[in-house]
Amino acid sequence: MSGGGGGSREEERRKLADIINHWNANRLDLFEISDPTEDLEFHGVMRFYFQDKAAGNFATKCIRVSSTATTQDVIETLAEKFRPDMRMLSSPKYSLYEVHVSGEERRLDVDEKPLVVQLNWNKDDREGRFVLKNENDTLPPK
Repeated sequence: MSGGGGGSREEERRKLADIINHWNANRLDLFEISDPTEDLEFHGVMRFYFQDKAAGNFATKCIRVSSTATTQDVIETLAEKFRPDMRMLSSPKYSLYEVHVSGEERRLDVDEKPLVVQLNWNKDDREGRFVLKNENDTLPPK
C-alpha cells in the first residue's frame, strides 16, 4: 500500500493534525484527540450512551479509543463495561449508532472506525453522539 510518495504522508499527517486541532479547540480537555503518529494513528476519549430498555434510561461511559479501533472492537469493550453481569446470560447483538441533533440516525458498519467517524462530524459541522443499542431489545410496538 505505501508507495514512495515523498512528502504525501507527511502532508496527510499535517492535514489530519489540523482537523484534530480544530476538533480539540471546541472540546473539553477530556475529549481531546492526540496528535497523529507517523502511522497516522491517533487516540481520543469518546463518550458512548447505552439505551437500557429494561430500566428505561441511558447509561453513559467514556472510553479511550484508537483511530484503528473498529466498531466491533468498541462494541466488545462497551458490552463489557455496560453489562458485565449480563454477558453470560444471553448473547445480545449490539450495534453502534451515530445519532445527530437533527434526529438522524445511522448504524455504523462493524469495520468502520468510530473515532474517525466522530472526527469527520467536524467537517460537516455536525454534532452527535454514539449510542450502543441491543438489537434484540427493541420493544414490540404497543
